[in-house]
Amino acid sequence: MPKLKHKRPECIGCCLCAETAPSYFYMDDEGLAQLHDFRSEGVFQVVEAFEMDRPELEEAVRGCPVNIISLD
Repeated sequence: MPKLKHKRPECIGCCLCAETAPSYFYMDDEGLAQLHDFRSEGVFQVVEAFEMDRPELEEAVRGCPVNIISLD
């Protein structure tokens, strides 16, 4: 399973990830993106993703204007 990582402290709130992959991201009360049901690994929020969701997650990674999302 791919590992999706998001560095929320550097989020600028553009909403692209939440619009592209709403099963994984949502915009919180502060207007910043957050992963659903994440675990913390240092400064990163991390979730295990489904392989079938890879295309939309790769789009979110490519579209993030501050490059704080990764998919391993």
